[in-house]
Amino acid sequence: MPAAFPYEAPRPKLAITVHCASSRNALLVEMKTITKGAAGMFNRKMTISAAAAVLLAGAVTGCTSGKEEGKPEASGNGTNQGAAKKIEKVYVYANFGNLASSNTVSKPEALEEVKKYVIDKIGIEIVPIIPPKGSEADKLNVLLSSNEPLDIFAGSMATHQSNGAVQPIGDLLDKYGSNIRKLWPADWKTSWDALTTSDGKIWGIPTGAPVAGNGVLLREDWLKKLNLQMPKTIDEYEQVLKAFKDQDPAGSGQTIPLLTDLASLNDGFAAGFMDIGYGKWVDKDGKVKPPQLHPGYRDFVAKMADWYKKGYIFKEAFSSNRTRQIELVKQNRVASGVVWNTTITANEHLLRQNVPEAKYGVAAELKGPAGNLTTLGGVSTSGIMINKNAKNPEAAVKLIDWVQSDINNYFTLFFGIEGKHWKYTDKDKKIIEGLNTDYMGDLIPGLSFAYTVQYEKNDPAFTPQFDFIRNYITKMDRVKKTALADSEFMFDTKTITEKVPTSGDITRMIEQETIKFITGARPIGEYDKFVEELTKAGLDKWIDAYTAEYNRVKGK
Repeated sequence: MPAAFPYEAPRPKLAITVHCASSRNALLVEMKTITKGAAGMFNRKMTISAAAAVLLAGAVTGCTSGKEEGKPEASGNGTNQGAAKKIEKVYVYANFGNLASSNTVSKPEALEEVKKYVIDKIGIEIVPIIPPKGSEADKLNVLLSSNEPLDIFAGSMATHQSNGAVQPIGDLLDKYGSNIRKLWPADWKTSWDALTTSDGKIWGIPTGAPVAGNGVLLREDWLKKLNLQMPKTIDEYEQVLKAFKDQDPAGSGQTIPLLTDLASLNDGFAAGFMDIGYGKWVDKDGKVKPPQLHPGYRDFVAKMADWYKKGYIFKEAFSSNRTRQIELVKQNRVASGVVWNTTITANEHLLRQNVPEAKYGVAAELKGPAGNLTTLGGVSTSGIMINKNAKNPEAAVKLIDWVQSDINNYFTLFFGIEGKHWKYTDKDKKIIEGLNTDYMGDLIPGLSFAYTVQYEKNDPAFTPQFDFIRNYITKMDRVKKTALADSEFMFDTKTITEKVPTSGDITRMIEQETIKFITGARPIGEYDKFVEELTKAGLDKWIDAYTAEYNRVKGK
């Protein structure tokens, strides 16, 4: 996966958002990666990385001097003082997602102005390699297998590190990457762990942190209209759903009490019925099992089946895609949603164009019978990587370090020149405003969620997204971690796949039969029979394969 993040939500001109990578006009890049095959079965991993692309580094003192005999050397801050200075080139494959969905391209003169700015600051010339849309991975493979220059790109442990396409960067980080290490919060340490092999070698720079992008959002204006309070328990939420259905605030029977889908229910609601987050878990017998075998998950499915039968859950919930969900939000039909947050937060302003009073709120205190509802997303094994055959890996790390030393450096590489392409409206709070789209971020050498949480776009349309990022997306007291959160990213997925040839069949069966249970196409009384069917499809081999990897990683 060449793009570090798949993004689904549109983003503002000056806000980059992760995987998703959506477009330059999006705020929150939403990356939902549902890993498929045996390796990622039953566990949906989301990683988001956005708005603040990690980029460019080049330690302030990292320029190679072009000192000539009898001439003074360039100063440590990268500026010339009458001396010739050697310019180091760093080739960046721009597959970080920010250019993927944009139809606008940078003006040549703006691109050159930003490029010159970096040269003047740190003596590094960034040479962007723009991927062909739709063929980003193919182009990257060609570059990695050829002698064409390439230093920095978005890569993954499963694809690029395991295939020997990248080089370890621990020593380079020790010498030139102090700001890179400093920027990443200690609470997100597992992001570094996921890019480190058992021998202690580091193969990439993190771009995304484990996040909880799902939430339960309700129309606050409709709650007020019906004299209802924000629910705090499942019983209270059910009463709210009943009121939405019976009193129909949208009118003409158009109200959808609960908009959702299976993945969002699993990630945003199932944990409220389980003692752990939704994902693989370790049973009392010491074996790793899928969440569908957890007793609490069966209770969760039974509750959802009851709600669907009562008409609380949208009838087309499991056949609608995200585009359809967004249209329903904009049509003023969705009373509440258990969805990835940007399905609503990124489109609330469009709803308000026709319904000015419309406002969604997060049911932050809502809990299930077993506590928190939301599962913390898995850690990403993708990041900013250095080509094994990079001609100048030192300058590449210096460049990234320079970007991560100051958010203004990031803004320059992503948005352009301050005062010309963008401006601050409140510098202390890091609120910015785009002035034009002359420069589109071609020179960015990576993304970093550590920057995403630091600034805002001066546009009321994006306030709901920023609010969710700031208040909920990394708030650990509202989530549960999966049982294997700190170990699964170290599993040998290739070995698991070889041991479980029927993994695809099992995955499809899980999804199809769960939907049948919820929609009433299959009675919940047949759940035990469903488990037997999974066993016949090879679930025992799946359990043995994952248990073996779990024991290996844990050193048992």
